Amino acid sequence: MKSYDISPSSSNGFHTSTPTFDGRHPRLKGQFQYKHGHRHHSFDNEKAPYPLSYDRYILEIESLDNRLAQHLRGSVSFVNFTEGPPQRTLDLGCGTGTWIIEAAKQWPACEFVGFDLVNIQIPLKILDNSTAQRIEWRYGNFLTTKLPFEDDEFDHIHIQAIAKGVPENKWGVLFEEVNRVLRPGGSVEVIEDDVMFPLLPRWFTSTLRSHARKDTSVHFPDASQRSYPSPPDTPQNTPVHDHALLESLNRSVFEHRFINMKPTALLPSYFTTYFRQVTLGPVISFPMPPLPPPQPLPPQTVSPYSIGFGTDTPDCRTSPMSPAPMNRPNSLSFSSTISASTTSTIGSDNPSIFSAQPRTASESFSSTFGAGDTSAKPRPFNRFLLDGSLSESEIAALPRSLFPLEQLEALSEWSLAMHLYRSYQSVLACQEAMWEELKDRIINRKEELTPFGWDDEELGELKSRKKFERLIERYKSDMQARMSLWCSLTGIGWEFPARDSLSKAELFEEGRIRESLLKARRFVSDDERQVPCRSLRVLVGYKL
Repeated sequence: MKSYDISPSSSNGFHTSTPTFDGRHPRLKGQFQYKHGHRHHSFDNEKAPYPLSYDRYILEIESLDNRLAQHLRGSVSFVNFTEGPPQRTLDLGCGTGTWIIEAAKQWPACEFVGFDLVNIQIPLKILDNSTAQRIEWRYGNFLTTKLPFEDDEFDHIHIQAIAKGVPENKWGVLFEEVNRVLRPGGSVEVIEDDVMFPLLPRWFTSTLRSHARKDTSVHFPDASQRSYPSPPDTPQNTPVHDHALLESLNRSVFEHRFINMKPTALLPSYFTTYFRQVTLGPVISFPMPPLPPPQPLPPQTVSPYSIGFGTDTPDCRTSPMSPAPMNRPNSLSFSSTISASTTSTIGSDNPSIFSAQPRTASESFSSTFGAGDTSAKPRPFNRFLLDGSLSESEIAALPRSLFPLEQLEALSEWSLAMHLYRSYQSVLACQEAMWEELKDRIINRKEELTPFGWDDEELGELKSRKKFERLIERYKSDMQARMSLWCSLTGIGWEFPARDSLSKAELFEEGRIRESLLKARRFVSDDERQVPCRSLRVLVGYKL
């Protein structure tokens, strides 16, 4: 099994892994370097511009993608194989290889080749022998060299989630190579996401960090009192949201690599040039999850801002008790929800993050935990949004060969938390590339940092790094608060997570934040509630 040297990094925050060997294939030598504790490939950015880390949390996202496809299609593939499953399949940019392993279970007569830049695949020796002997991992850079395969070698080619590492001017050459190694009559499917930086409105983030306003009056010994104007809530020329600098750095990472951030709009023109009988799926956008209810406080003394579970109304007369514990289903766990079964979810009665069960269609976050205004009619919440340019007739005519529209409609509201998780983790995976962008601005383009409040001209690199890490941690914390995974998990039968008792100061502060957040969200517009956090598209074609 592969081992890495993860000894303390050098003063510049980098060190290179020391590989050994594993099974049938040697681990690539010097393929990784560690940057401030994050594992990245060691290739030059011009030859391999993929900016994301290879940390465990980002690699595990593949299982979420596989689970979504399984829910929508009831299969590992969006292709209709009218003559039976393929005999030889290539997964281009295979990552950890989870898609191949799932496909190998569904297609027992098919041979698979997974091709990737680095060796991060699941070791074949831990798989069942009947599965492992049909899988091969191969390595190379498809941006700089031809694919190491014969002409017309594969019946099917699967491509997913490589767009963050492919410059815009490389797609034509890449699809030409895919066409070369695909046999006549063979199929190719592409599933890609837009590069997206999930945004949080200032009314949400300012509430998380707000403190009780200090008294602006001065009391004099003669019992007189003089008041002074309160400072403005936000300074002039404030960025539109709290994470605007990180958003700008994230955008620069891809722009400077010439990577188009909207492959859902870019790829159809290239794809239809090289393949025929093309089916273009609509751009599917998933909005932010519904605003969650307040998290129940631990059982303890009464708080001036006590808010009971399942209500948005502050009540100083009630004790903030946790809800009655629920028994977690023995057959359900977080990992099994996203990756365990490869059987179709269509018609399944098992609770799932992607299934709208077990809540009824009339139940939702907004109905179970209202926004605090009981006089207002419940506002509809869309679990997905299709390309805004499509008319109702065009939506009705969408190709059902990809997946039934009913499967999109069957998605649960709490599944949206998984899409948000995927998007913001992708941002965090780019943080070292974002740090390089920030250093370049500090040295060469300081004026670009002024609008974001980065005005510490004399900071050394170490202090700038610590300041940058604080911004990253705040973004991560804000996203976790917005995602509120606890709410999604209790919706599918998990027990509410236990909480330690709070001090009086902590209880008061949390209660005040809860009350402020509940008041603020009453005025959230429908547009703010439906801001997309993920957009993806499926393309299927054939070589004639």
